[in-house]
Amino acid sequence: MNLPDKTFLKKTVTLHESDFDCNGDLKLNRIMQLLQDAATEHAEQLGLGWKAMDGRCMVWMISKIKVALHRAVGRSTPRFTLYTWPLAPVRFFTDRCFEAVTEQGESLFSALSQWMIIHRDQRKILPAAVMNEFYHGEYSDVKNDSDGFARVRADEGFSLQYVRDIRRSDLDLNGHVNNTNYVTYAVDALPADARVCAAELAYHKELRCGDKVEILSKQIGDTVEIVGQREETCFTAKLTLLPKN
Repeated sequence: MNLPDKTFLKKTVTLHESDFDCNGDLKLNRIMQLLQDAATEHAEQLGLGWKAMDGRCMVWMISKIKVALHRAVGRSTPRFTLYTWPLAPVRFFTDRCFEAVTEQGESLFSALSQWMIIHRDQRKILPAAVMNEFYHGEYSDVKNDSDGFARVRADEGFSLQYVRDIRRSDLDLNGHVNNTNYVTYAVDALPADARVCAAELAYHKELRCGDKVEILSKQIGDTVEIVGQREETCFTAKLTLLPKN
């Protein structure tokens, strides 16, 4: 378990009955929501919040995210501490790390998200180092994941699982599908008794109300690769399953 040594956010998370799925595990989309909220709160503290970015015609856009559960998180874990911290920007990307720890100091899950800065009006990617102009803090050298992100591409081994109609409830304040919902689309391609111990997602195209997305999947051993597509790929996911007893 790697914890930050410089600028970081630390907060206590309390879980409720509605946070768990049909197998008694903490829902993946709830984990994504917690990560998103923590990242947003910390960005505000560091001078990188929505107002600060909007005033410079910039917006944050998530590119990829991965979560690794070190053990099952069930109802016996009513609360935990969540840490998050940013890493120094590299070229067009900046990474943010997360670590969830029990009250006894046991690691529950780790996560890593990768972000881009987009010019709000021109819709072009800016060098991530522009954030240094108004960043209030230090960058940590501690990184909790050294592996690259998985690359998932549809091939003849994929099969259609279902078609998702994007509805009003999928949307966020920006009028497109919230980042945290994509993992639900991926998990819904699995059997009800499947339990996920790791998830990676890559975001390619925004989805809006009225869109229809084909959800395709391919399973190799305990790994399920998923592609959500319209005319083009909208998102990809790689889910690692716990072996069935």
